[in-house]
Amino acid sequence: MKCLKFKSFVGAVAMVAAMGAFTNVIAAPAKAPKAAAQDEVIKIVRVDDSNFEKEILYSDKPTILDVFSSSCPPCLIMIPTLIDIAKKYPDVKVASVGFDEPNVQKIKNTLPIQAFPTFFLIKDGRIVNRIQGAASEEQLLAALQYTPKAQPTAKPAKAKKTGTQKLTCSTNGQFGGIQNHVTMSLVITDDHIDNVDLVTDVFVTPEMESRRAQLKQMFLQSGKGTVEETMTGFRLHTANESPFIKAMNMQRKSSYAEMKAGLELQGFKCK
Repeated sequence: MKCLKFKSFVGAVAMVAAMGAFTNVIAAPAKAPKAAAQDEVIKIVRVDDSNFEKEILYSDKPTILDVFSSSCPPCLIMIPTLIDIAKKYPDVKVASVGFDEPNVQKIKNTLPIQAFPTFFLIKDGRIVNRIQGAASEEQLLAALQYTPKAQPTAKPAKAKKTGTQKLTCSTNGQFGGIQNHVTMSLVITDDHIDNVDLVTDVFVTPEMESRRAQLKQMFLQSGKGTVEETMTGFRLHTANESPFIKAMNMQRKSSYAEMKAGLELQGFKCK
């Protein structure tokens, strides 16, 4: 694929001063000491207009830039994969930008974004590839033209025994002007995601009532789960055993702390 000159997309962004990165850290559980060991922290850079130049345009590492929407089920399903890449390949930068969040207007105006998630694969200030929709770790690294460096042989680490933990995170969002409330529930046993359950409550305003049947059909055709009418609109339920989740081939190797931080990175509040 022919490389696209990344700087050609960022004329508007170039006028914004690089104000430094706001980096969300995916770390060990809250009970761990603040000074966590280096191998216990995973960094995913959160990007907006203020740090786009510094963290993306002038990055000294090959970069995977994830453009997501909190109302997008495939975006949520990609979180464990992005965590895994950030954890295993410290010489690759993983960054994310929320399309529906404030202070991203220049990014929206300069990047060719047509679907969620969209991954921009960037090296030396150039977009070398672009992937729309969910992708595997292998597909992302191949599109980045990155070959993992050989790692010294080490004894396999003992599996952590953390027991079974339940995590529920939710956020308000919107997609195409339609307001919704997204709740993601997970059951995690010994750093493995056993169950994922995703519920999206879609709110149909009085002004949109005449389009209710059309909207319901749109959700049904998306194939992302079952659709149930509610007093305020629709409930889209994507269960662990749904064809959609199976088709996405969701990465399951993430801990409770990693998933909590990953969802909070995308604007969710967790309990």
